[in-house]
Amino acid sequence: MSSSNLVQVAYVAETTYGTAPTPAGTVKLQTARFTSESLSGTPSTTQSAEMRTDRLSSGQVVTGLDVGGDISFELHADTFIDDFLRGAMMRNAWTAASSDVSAVAFTPDGTDPQKGTLAAAGIGTGVVAGDIVVVKVTGKPDAVFMVIAATAASLTVASKRGLAAFTGGTSHRASYLDIGKDTPSFTLAKAYLDVPHLATNDVHSQRYTGSLVSGFNLNVATGQIVTGSFSTVGNGYLQEEPSYVQQVIAAGGTLGAAGTSQPLNASIDVPVVAVDGASTTFCIENFTISLDNGLTPQNCIGYTAPRRYELGTASVSVSANIYLGDQSYDAFMPAKLSQAPVSMAFTMSNADGGYAFVLPAVQLSFPDPSAGGANQPVMIAASGVAKVGPNGASSLRIYKL
Repeated sequence: MSSSNLVQVAYVAETTYGTAPTPAGTVKLQTARFTSESLSGTPSTTQSAEMRTDRLSSGQVVTGLDVGGDISFELHADTFIDDFLRGAMMRNAWTAASSDVSAVAFTPDGTDPQKGTLAAAGIGTGVVAGDIVVVKVTGKPDAVFMVIAATAASLTVASKRGLAAFTGGTSHRASYLDIGKDTPSFTLAKAYLDVPHLATNDVHSQRYTGSLVSGFNLNVATGQIVTGSFSTVGNGYLQEEPSYVQQVIAAGGTLGAAGTSQPLNASIDVPVVAVDGASTTFCIENFTISLDNGLTPQNCIGYTAPRRYELGTASVSVSANIYLGDQSYDAFMPAKLSQAPVSMAFTMSNADGGYAFVLPAVQLSFPDPSAGGANQPVMIAASGVAKVGPNGASSLRIYKL
C-alpha cells in the first residue's frame, strides 16, 4: 500500500517545449510543495461499433490522451510558488525590483490610521500610484505599502493599520509580474517513493512534459491559511522506473529540497487591503482571485496528446464577501449598475516574505444585501471580472514581497 505522504512531485523548466532536459550534472530539479495533486495522463477511449454474430464486444481503443491536472498548495514565499505564478502569468521572468533608496522615513497621517507618507531623496523615481513598495528597517519586520500618489521625494501610501513612525529605512518597488504572452513550460515528475519496481530501488513514476500552467485560484478567508491551486496541461507522458529524479541524480544533477517557509494566513498576514487607492475601513470576510489563460489544445493526426496549446484571453475573476456598512455600501453599491470599475489590492506577507495582488479595474455585480435569518450579518456577496486597466495596464499584477 502506498502513502500519499510519499508521493514526490518535482519539476524543471524546459528549454525546448515538450522536451525534458536530458539527465546530466547541469540539471537542477526543484521539489513542489503541495497539499494534494491530480497530475495524470488519462487516455480517451472509443468503443468499437463493429457488429459480431456472437454479440460480443470488439473492445475499445485509445483515441487521445489528456495530460495535466491540479497542484493544490498553501501560499508561502517559496521558489515553487514563484515559478508557477510566473508560469500562470505567462512570463519567462519576474520584472526586477527597483534600486534601493536609503534614509527613508515614514510619517503616519495622524487622522487615517492606514495612511502615511514615505520620504527620501529619489524615493519616487520609477514609482507610480498602485505600485507596492517594501521598506526594510534594521531590527523590524519589513513594512509593505501601496502607493496612492508619488513625487520625486515622497510617496503617499496606504499602510498597515496603526504603523508607527520610523526613520532610517531602505525602500524599493517590489519585483512583479504582469500578464504576458510568453509560454514557459515545465517537465513535471511524479514518483511513488514507497513503490519500488520488483526488488530494486527504482521507484515507479510518471513524467509529464510540455506542462503549461493554464491558471490558478487563490482563496483567502479570515481565520484560515491562504490556499490555492495551479492547473496544468501538458503534451507528453511517460511511465518510467527509475524515476526522472533518480535518473537526474544518477547523472550528477540535483534536486532542491522542499522549502520550509511558513504559510500565510488571512488573519495576521494581510496588512493592506485597498479599494480605489485607499486602505479599506470596512470588513472583508473572504475573497478569491482566479486566472484562466483560456488555453486551446492543438490536436493533430499522428499525435496522441495535444501537440501544443494556443493562448486565449487571460480571464481574471474576483469574488468577496463584505460586511455591509456605510463605507462598503458607498464603495460598491452605486457601481454595480453602472459597472464602473474599482481598483483592488491585497498584500499578504510574513517574516519569510509574501505576495501582493493588484487589480486596477474590477467590475462587480451582486444582489442587494439581504437578511438571511435572525442574528445573521448582512453581507455584500460580490463577484465579477478584472478588465484591462487604465492606459492598457495588466488586469492583474502580482508583486513578490
